[in-house]
Amino acid sequence: MNTFEIKSSDESVLTVKSVGQEIRNGGFHYLTIDLEGKSGGSASISLSYVLEEEEPVEKINSESEFYVLPTGMVYNITGKSFAAAKFVIPLFLLIVLLTLGVLTVTFIGKLRHGGFSYSMVFIGGVILFLLVSFIVIMLDYPYWGFENNLISFTDLPLQLINCEKMFLSITRMPMFLLAASLAVSNIWLIKMEGFRIQNALGILMGALYIGGYFAENLTNSFLGADSQTVFYILLTVNLGVTFLLCYFECMLISTMFCAVAATRYKPEPELDYIIILGCAIRRDGTPTPLLKGRIMRAFDFEKAQYEKTGKHAKFVPSGGQGSDEVISEAESMKRCLIELGVPDERIVKEDKSVNTYQNMAFSKQVIERDCGSESCNIGFSTTNYHVFRGYTLAEKLGMTVKGLSAKTKLYFFPNAFIREFIGLLWEKKLLHILYATLITAAMILMFLLLF
Repeated sequence: MNTFEIKSSDESVLTVKSVGQEIRNGGFHYLTIDLEGKSGGSASISLSYVLEEEEPVEKINSESEFYVLPTGMVYNITGKSFAAAKFVIPLFLLIVLLTLGVLTVTFIGKLRHGGFSYSMVFIGGVILFLLVSFIVIMLDYPYWGFENNLISFTDLPLQLINCEKMFLSITRMPMFLLAASLAVSNIWLIKMEGFRIQNALGILMGALYIGGYFAENLTNSFLGADSQTVFYILLTVNLGVTFLLCYFECMLISTMFCAVAATRYKPEPELDYIIILGCAIRRDGTPTPLLKGRIMRAFDFEKAQYEKTGKHAKFVPSGGQGSDEVISEAESMKRCLIELGVPDERIVKEDKSVNTYQNMAFSKQVIERDCGSESCNIGFSTTNYHVFRGYTLAEKLGMTVKGLSAKTKLYFFPNAFIREFIGLLWEKKLLHILYATLITAAMILMFLLLF
């Protein structure tokens, strides 16, 4: 008959509620001790356990130090674990759920009111990761050590790493399909318009992702190395690649969603000015099909607005004259608008800009001069893949605008979107590098210190 004796050094701080014994897993003896914290403070539990069924008789003596929080939660100082898993895990899940809820409400609010911005991309990326993490944690909930009612400090980073791994596993097939579709669209684009490095960005990005995926799997397969130094080097590389891939995927998927949402957003018919963002024109000075699409989108919206509300909007064709262009892009667009029946007094040209940022900045100045001190509602018309970038540039200039999306050729869209995504990353490159580095370094450091 096995005998045991358990004592608390301070019953007013920590008491033993119950003790259970059982034999399982090949004859191993298990002793389950249920502790209850009474008040804040420190206490120790001493255990004297005699296995009389064993030959020879085995005696076990141990002592563990505990700290009881004012809430009654018990922390095992000796074993670095909480003796209150049923409290810690729901609290952790509640924090994740509340964070997810607040960010989702914020994201939906931006979506409804056309508040497309960099912050929206970051919020969307965090929502995506937290949502997958919440699902993974809930699925693992029954296996979080309820048998001994303990949760270690190492359990949380391990669970987070598990979430990262599961995230990559869940998104693996969609990302591979995306990489394949980008490669196909790039081949199609190169066949239609010739080879340029800009026309192969999708192939390069797909190759980069696949390379990262194989690097993560390759280092993972060698983590059983005998050398401790080699093990930690491979572990560091593996965790770094894992977190960077997750960060990249979250930003890419969130950007894709925001970009598509921006193209589908329908502004209210109350615009006072519509900026038409310029692009290259033909040698004879007429708009290219791409530019013509932007002009027609603005024209059709203004026409529908007038029919519905009786309110006309002014057009602001924006774009300077390139070295190989016979007239400015703004002048080319103005002539097209006049041909469509728009009177000259409702066209306000901006013909000095040479890039999209200047399109927005100089158009803002033109509109402010034209409308004076009055507040006005501003829209802008551009090709679908370019709408979200227009929003972000307007935000940078302190402008409140609404985007109008013009369609483009199917084979052109994926690569153009990737180009815009790279542009978005580059625009905030220091911020992305800082976030990715801090998150990756923090997780690797926490993991290495705890293990």
